[in-house]
Amino acid sequence: MKKNRLLIAPVFIPHEGCPYRCVFCNQVDITGSQFLADEENVFSMLKTYLVPSLHSKRYSRREVAFYGGSFTGLLKERQEFLLSLIQPLIDDGRVDAIRVSTHPLFVDHIQLKRLKSYGVETVELGVQSTNQKVLEQSGRPCPRKDLLKSVSLIRERNFKLGLQLMLGLPGDTEKRFQMSVMDVINLKPDFVRLYPALVLRHTPLYSMYQKGLYSPWSLERTLDSLKYAVTLFQQSSIPIVRIGLQPDRSLKENLVAGPFHPSLRYLVDCQIGLDLMVEKILSLEHIPKKIFFRVPKNLISIYTGNRRENIRVIKERFRLEEFYLTGEALCRQVELVA
Repeated sequence: MKKNRLLIAPVFIPHEGCPYRCVFCNQVDITGSQFLADEENVFSMLKTYLVPSLHSKRYSRREVAFYGGSFTGLLKERQEFLLSLIQPLIDDGRVDAIRVSTHPLFVDHIQLKRLKSYGVETVELGVQSTNQKVLEQSGRPCPRKDLLKSVSLIRERNFKLGLQLMLGLPGDTEKRFQMSVMDVINLKPDFVRLYPALVLRHTPLYSMYQKGLYSPWSLERTLDSLKYAVTLFQQSSIPIVRIGLQPDRSLKENLVAGPFHPSLRYLVDCQIGLDLMVEKILSLEHIPKKIFFRVPKNLISIYTGNRRENIRVIKERFRLEEFYLTGEALCRQVELVA
Protein backbone atom coordinates (compact mmCIF):
# COMPACT_ATOMS: atom_id res chain seq x y z
CA MET A 1 0.00 0.00 0.00
CA LYS A 2 1.35 3.40 -0.97
CA LYS A 3 2.13 5.70 1.93
CA ASN A 4 1.24 9.02 0.34
CA ARG A 5 -1.99 10.16 1.93
CA LEU A 6 -2.64 13.20 4.08
CA LEU A 7 -4.62 12.77 7.28
CA ILE A 8 -6.40 15.87 8.56
CA ALA A 9 -7.51 15.65 12.18
CA PRO A 10 -10.21 18.32 12.71
CA VAL A 11 -10.70 20.34 15.86
CA PHE A 12 -14.00 22.20 15.69
CA ILE A 13 -14.42 25.66 17.21
CA PRO A 14 -18.03 26.45 16.15
CA HIS A 15 -18.59 30.16 15.43
CA GLU A 16 -15.59 31.23 17.52
CA GLY A 17 -13.86 34.36 16.30
CA CYS A 18 -16.61 35.30 13.84
CA PRO A 19 -18.69 38.42 14.61
CA TYR A 20 -21.01 37.79 11.66
CA ARG A 21 -24.04 35.53 11.45
CA CYS A 22 -24.01 34.26 7.90
CA VAL A 23 -27.50 33.17 6.89
CA PHE A 24 -26.39 29.64 6.00
CA CYS A 25 -24.24 28.95 9.04
CA ASN A 26 -24.92 26.75 12.03
CA GLN A 27 -21.55 25.24 12.82
CA VAL A 28 -22.84 23.40 15.89
CA ASP A 29 -25.19 21.32 13.75
CA ILE A 30 -22.81 21.07 10.79
CA THR A 31 -19.91 19.81 12.88
CA GLY A 32 -21.89 18.04 15.58
CA SER A 33 -19.68 19.78 18.15
CA GLN A 34 -21.50 21.47 21.03
CA PHE A 35 -18.58 21.90 23.43
CA LEU A 36 -15.99 24.58 23.93
CA ALA A 37 -12.65 23.45 22.56
CA ASP A 38 -10.79 23.25 25.87
CA GLU A 39 -7.76 21.03 26.45
CA GLU A 40 -9.84 17.95 27.27
CA ASN A 41 -12.15 18.29 24.28
CA VAL A 42 -9.32 19.07 21.86
CA PHE A 43 -7.43 15.91 22.78
CA SER A 44 -10.65 13.91 22.75
CA MET A 45 -11.29 15.02 19.15
CA LEU A 46 -7.69 14.36 18.13
CA LYS A 47 -7.69 10.92 19.72
CA THR A 48 -10.45 9.81 17.37
CA TYR A 49 -8.35 10.58 14.30
CA LEU A 50 -4.71 10.49 15.30
CA VAL A 51 -4.38 7.37 17.42
CA PRO A 52 -5.63 4.89 14.77
CA SER A 53 -3.52 6.61 12.08
CA LEU A 54 -0.29 6.24 14.07
CA HIS A 55 -0.54 2.48 13.67
CA SER A 56 -1.36 2.68 9.96
CA LYS A 57 0.99 2.87 7.00
CA ARG A 58 -1.60 4.64 4.88
CA TYR A 59 -0.54 8.15 5.83
CA SER A 60 2.70 9.92 5.13
CA ARG A 61 1.57 13.19 6.68
CA ARG A 62 -0.72 14.24 9.55
CA GLU A 63 -2.10 17.71 10.18
CA VAL A 64 -4.39 19.22 12.79
CA ALA A 65 -7.04 21.61 11.44
CA PHE A 66 -9.03 24.21 13.34
CA TYR A 67 -12.39 24.44 11.56
CA GLY A 68 -15.83 25.89 12.21
CA GLY A 69 -14.88 29.42 13.21
CA SER A 70 -12.68 32.31 12.11
CA PHE A 71 -9.42 31.37 13.77
CA THR A 72 -7.62 34.67 13.28
CA GLY A 73 -10.69 36.46 14.62
CA LEU A 74 -10.06 34.89 18.03
CA LEU A 75 -8.36 36.84 20.77
CA LYS A 76 -4.58 36.48 20.73
CA GLU A 77 -4.63 34.50 24.00
CA ARG A 78 -7.24 32.06 22.69
CA GLN A 79 -5.27 31.47 19.49
CA GLU A 80 -2.07 30.83 21.39
CA PHE A 81 -3.80 28.49 23.83
CA LEU A 82 -5.20 26.31 21.04
CA LEU A 83 -2.00 26.33 19.00
CA SER A 84 0.14 25.54 22.02
CA LEU A 85 -1.88 22.37 22.66
CA ILE A 86 -0.63 20.97 19.35
CA GLN A 87 3.03 21.89 19.84
CA PRO A 88 4.02 18.74 21.78
CA LEU A 89 2.50 16.62 18.99
CA ILE A 90 4.59 18.47 16.41
CA ASP A 91 7.72 18.25 18.55
CA ASP A 92 7.48 14.46 18.92
CA GLY A 93 6.57 13.88 15.27
CA ARG A 94 2.98 12.69 15.69
CA VAL A 95 1.73 15.77 13.80
CA ASP A 96 3.51 17.48 10.91
CA ALA A 97 1.70 20.82 10.76
CA ILE A 98 -1.42 22.83 11.58
CA ARG A 99 -4.00 24.40 9.27
CA VAL A 100 -6.67 26.97 10.11
CA SER A 101 -9.80 28.30 8.49
CA THR A 102 -10.75 31.97 8.79
CA HIS A 103 -12.58 34.96 7.34
CA PRO A 104 -10.65 37.05 4.76
CA LEU A 105 -11.23 40.20 6.83
CA PHE A 106 -9.21 38.84 9.77
CA VAL A 107 -5.82 38.43 8.09
CA ASP A 108 -2.85 40.71 8.69
CA HIS A 109 0.93 40.53 9.13
CA ILE A 110 0.74 40.14 12.91
CA GLN A 111 -1.76 37.29 12.72
CA LEU A 112 0.22 35.44 10.07
CA LYS A 113 3.51 35.86 11.94
CA ARG A 114 1.89 34.29 15.01
CA LEU A 115 0.50 31.37 12.98
CA LYS A 116 3.85 30.71 11.37
CA SER A 117 5.63 30.63 14.73
CA TYR A 118 3.29 27.86 15.93
CA GLY A 119 3.69 25.58 12.93
CA VAL A 120 0.68 26.59 10.86
CA GLU A 121 1.38 25.87 7.19
CA THR A 122 -2.05 26.21 5.56
CA VAL A 123 -4.63 28.99 5.76
CA GLU A 124 -8.09 28.45 4.29
CA LEU A 125 -10.31 31.44 3.52
CA GLY A 126 -14.08 31.20 3.45
CA VAL A 127 -14.65 33.24 0.30
CA GLN A 128 -18.10 31.73 -0.44
CA SER A 129 -18.72 34.18 -3.31
CA THR A 130 -16.97 37.11 -4.94
CA ASN A 131 -20.27 38.75 -5.86
CA GLN A 132 -20.98 41.60 -3.45
CA LYS A 133 -24.77 41.32 -3.74
CA VAL A 134 -24.63 37.63 -2.84
CA LEU A 135 -22.34 38.34 0.11
CA GLU A 136 -24.57 41.16 1.38
CA GLN A 137 -27.70 39.02 1.18
CA SER A 138 -25.84 36.21 2.94
CA GLY A 139 -24.76 38.39 5.87
CA ARG A 140 -21.09 37.94 5.02
CA PRO A 141 -19.48 41.25 4.04
CA CYS A 142 -16.11 41.10 2.34
CA PRO A 143 -15.03 43.80 -0.13
CA ARG A 144 -13.01 42.45 -3.03
CA LYS A 145 -9.98 44.58 -2.11
CA ASP A 146 -9.84 42.95 1.33
CA LEU A 147 -9.95 39.47 -0.17
CA LEU A 148 -7.14 40.33 -2.55
CA LYS A 149 -5.08 41.83 0.29
CA SER A 150 -5.54 38.72 2.46
CA VAL A 151 -4.52 36.39 -0.36
CA SER A 152 -1.45 38.51 -1.06
CA LEU A 153 -0.38 38.49 2.61
CA ILE A 154 -0.82 34.73 2.87
CA ARG A 155 1.29 34.24 -0.23
CA GLU A 156 4.00 36.60 1.03
CA ARG A 157 4.34 34.52 4.19
CA ASN A 158 4.61 31.31 2.15
CA PHE A 159 1.52 29.61 3.53
CA LYS A 160 -0.44 27.13 1.47
CA LEU A 161 -3.68 28.79 0.43
CA GLY A 162 -7.08 27.12 0.38
CA LEU A 163 -10.25 28.88 -0.80
CA GLN A 164 -13.84 27.86 -0.13
CA LEU A 165 -16.77 28.64 -2.42
CA MET A 166 -20.51 28.14 -1.96
CA LEU A 167 -23.17 28.02 -4.66
CA GLY A 168 -26.88 28.67 -4.40
CA LEU A 169 -26.69 31.34 -1.69
CA PRO A 170 -29.37 34.06 -1.56
CA GLY A 171 -29.08 36.17 -4.70
CA ASP A 172 -26.80 33.67 -6.40
CA THR A 173 -27.20 32.67 -10.04
CA GLU A 174 -25.33 30.37 -12.38
CA LYS A 175 -23.59 33.35 -13.94
CA ARG A 176 -22.58 34.84 -10.58
CA PHE A 177 -21.22 31.50 -9.40
CA GLN A 178 -19.29 31.09 -12.64
CA MET A 179 -17.72 34.50 -12.13
CA SER A 180 -16.77 33.52 -8.56
CA VAL A 181 -15.09 30.40 -9.93
CA MET A 182 -13.11 32.47 -12.43
CA ASP A 183 -12.13 34.96 -9.72
CA VAL A 184 -10.87 32.15 -7.49
CA ILE A 185 -8.91 30.58 -10.34
CA ASN A 186 -7.21 33.92 -10.93
CA LEU A 187 -6.14 33.93 -7.26
CA LYS A 188 -4.27 30.65 -7.90
CA PRO A 189 -5.00 28.82 -4.63
CA ASP A 190 -3.28 25.55 -3.77
CA PHE A 191 -6.68 23.89 -3.43
CA VAL A 192 -10.40 24.66 -3.18
CA ARG A 193 -13.51 23.35 -1.46
CA LEU A 194 -17.00 23.64 -2.96
CA TYR A 195 -20.20 23.57 -0.90
CA PRO A 196 -23.82 23.88 -2.08
CA ALA A 197 -25.97 26.05 0.18
CA LEU A 198 -28.26 23.94 2.37
CA VAL A 199 -31.18 24.95 4.57
CA LEU A 200 -30.37 23.89 8.14
CA ARG A 201 -32.46 24.32 11.24
CA HIS A 202 -31.58 27.20 13.57
CA THR A 203 -30.16 29.41 10.80
CA PRO A 204 -31.43 32.68 9.30
CA LEU A 205 -31.69 30.84 5.99
CA TYR A 206 -34.19 28.46 7.59
CA SER A 207 -36.37 31.42 8.59
CA MET A 208 -36.11 32.85 5.07
CA TYR A 209 -37.07 29.46 3.65
CA GLN A 210 -40.11 29.20 5.94
CA LYS A 211 -41.27 32.68 4.89
CA GLY A 212 -40.84 31.91 1.20
CA LEU A 213 -37.95 34.35 0.86
CA TYR A 214 -35.41 31.74 -0.22
CA SER A 215 -35.59 28.72 -2.50
CA PRO A 216 -32.65 26.31 -2.49
CA TRP A 217 -31.21 25.12 -5.77
CA SER A 218 -32.29 21.75 -7.06
CA LEU A 219 -29.79 18.90 -7.18
CA GLU A 220 -29.83 18.99 -10.98
CA ARG A 221 -29.11 22.72 -11.09
CA THR A 222 -26.35 22.29 -8.54
CA LEU A 223 -24.72 19.44 -10.45
CA ASP A 224 -24.69 21.49 -13.66
CA SER A 225 -22.90 24.37 -11.93
CA LEU A 226 -20.50 22.07 -10.09
CA LYS A 227 -19.66 20.34 -13.36
CA TYR A 228 -18.70 23.71 -14.82
CA ALA A 229 -16.57 24.54 -11.78
CA VAL A 230 -14.83 21.16 -11.57
CA THR A 231 -13.95 21.25 -15.25
CA LEU A 232 -12.37 24.71 -14.98
CA PHE A 233 -10.47 23.93 -11.79
CA GLN A 234 -9.11 20.75 -13.32
CA GLN A 235 -8.04 22.61 -16.45
CA SER A 236 -6.26 25.10 -14.19
CA SER A 237 -4.57 22.27 -12.21
CA ILE A 238 -6.21 23.39 -8.96
CA PRO A 239 -7.13 20.41 -6.75
CA ILE A 240 -10.66 20.18 -5.34
CA VAL A 241 -10.29 18.55 -1.95
CA ARG A 242 -13.97 18.51 -1.01
CA ILE A 243 -17.41 18.90 -2.61
CA GLY A 244 -20.35 19.03 -0.21
CA LEU A 245 -20.64 18.61 3.54
CA GLN A 246 -19.72 15.43 5.34
CA PRO A 247 -22.88 13.29 5.67
CA ASP A 248 -22.90 12.70 9.42
CA ARG A 249 -25.83 12.17 11.78
CA SER A 250 -25.93 15.76 13.00
CA LEU A 251 -26.23 17.13 9.48
CA LYS A 252 -28.96 14.67 8.54
CA GLU A 253 -30.95 15.54 11.66
CA ASN A 254 -30.85 19.28 10.93
CA LEU A 255 -31.11 19.32 7.14
CA VAL A 256 -34.42 20.81 6.01
CA ALA A 257 -33.95 21.38 2.27
CA GLY A 258 -31.35 21.80 -0.43
CA PRO A 259 -29.19 19.81 -2.84
CA PHE A 260 -27.63 17.37 -0.40
CA HIS A 261 -26.23 14.05 -1.59
CA PRO A 262 -23.77 11.86 0.34
CA SER A 263 -21.68 11.30 -2.82
CA LEU A 264 -21.93 14.66 -4.54
CA ARG A 265 -18.41 14.55 -6.00
CA TYR A 266 -19.12 11.15 -7.52
CA LEU A 267 -22.30 12.44 -9.20
CA VAL A 268 -20.40 15.39 -10.67
CA ASP A 269 -17.64 13.14 -12.00
CA CYS A 270 -20.27 10.83 -13.52
CA GLN A 271 -21.80 13.75 -15.42
CA ILE A 272 -18.40 14.84 -16.68
CA GLY A 273 -17.74 11.26 -17.80
CA LEU A 274 -21.07 11.19 -19.61
CA ASP A 275 -20.30 14.45 -21.40
CA LEU A 276 -16.93 13.12 -22.59
CA MET A 277 -18.52 10.01 -24.08
CA VAL A 278 -21.32 11.96 -25.72
CA GLU A 279 -18.79 14.38 -27.23
CA LYS A 280 -16.83 11.51 -28.76
CA ILE A 281 -19.96 9.89 -30.18
CA LEU A 282 -21.11 13.17 -31.73
CA SER A 283 -17.71 13.53 -33.40
CA LEU A 284 -18.43 10.45 -35.55
CA GLU A 285 -19.54 11.05 -39.11
CA HIS A 286 -22.01 8.20 -38.82
CA ILE A 287 -23.24 6.85 -35.48
CA PRO A 288 -23.32 3.03 -35.51
CA LYS A 289 -25.81 0.84 -33.67
CA LYS A 290 -23.06 -0.69 -31.57
CA ILE A 291 -20.51 1.37 -29.61
CA PHE A 292 -17.57 0.27 -27.50
CA PHE A 293 -15.57 2.43 -25.08
CA ARG A 294 -12.32 1.73 -23.27
CA VAL A 295 -11.82 3.68 -20.05
CA PRO A 296 -9.24 3.69 -17.22
CA LYS A 297 -9.95 0.72 -14.98
CA ASN A 298 -10.06 2.80 -11.80
CA LEU A 299 -12.66 5.14 -13.35
CA ILE A 300 -15.10 2.66 -14.85
CA SER A 301 -17.77 3.36 -12.21
CA ILE A 302 -17.68 7.05 -13.15
CA TYR A 303 -18.26 6.34 -16.83
CA THR A 304 -20.92 3.75 -16.04
CA GLY A 305 -22.72 6.33 -13.94
CA ASN A 306 -24.68 6.18 -10.72
CA ARG A 307 -26.89 3.07 -10.97
CA ARG A 308 -25.71 2.67 -14.57
CA GLU A 309 -27.43 5.95 -15.50
CA ASN A 310 -24.81 6.97 -18.10
CA ILE A 311 -25.25 3.72 -20.00
CA ARG A 312 -29.02 4.14 -20.04
CA VAL A 313 -28.81 7.77 -21.19
CA ILE A 314 -26.41 7.03 -24.06
CA LYS A 315 -28.33 3.99 -25.30
CA GLU A 316 -31.60 5.95 -25.33
CA ARG A 317 -30.18 9.16 -26.79
CA PHE A 318 -28.40 7.47 -29.69
CA ARG A 319 -30.83 4.55 -30.03
CA LEU A 320 -28.07 2.02 -29.72
CA GLU A 321 -28.62 -1.70 -29.92
CA GLU A 322 -25.48 -2.41 -27.89
CA PHE A 323 -23.20 -0.28 -25.74
CA TYR A 324 -20.09 -1.64 -24.05
CA LEU A 325 -17.72 -0.21 -21.47
CA THR A 326 -14.53 -1.93 -20.41
CA GLY A 327 -11.97 -0.81 -17.87
CA GLU A 328 -8.33 -1.39 -18.73
CA ALA A 329 -5.33 -0.80 -16.52
CA LEU A 330 -3.17 0.61 -19.32
CA CYS A 331 -5.87 2.96 -20.59
CA ARG A 332 -5.18 6.59 -19.58
CA GLN A 333 -8.29 8.30 -20.97
CA VAL A 334 -11.66 7.43 -22.43
CA GLU A 335 -11.33 5.91 -25.91
CA LEU A 336 -14.08 5.31 -28.43
CA VAL A 337 -13.24 2.04 -30.20
CA ALA A 338 -16.27 1.62 -32.43
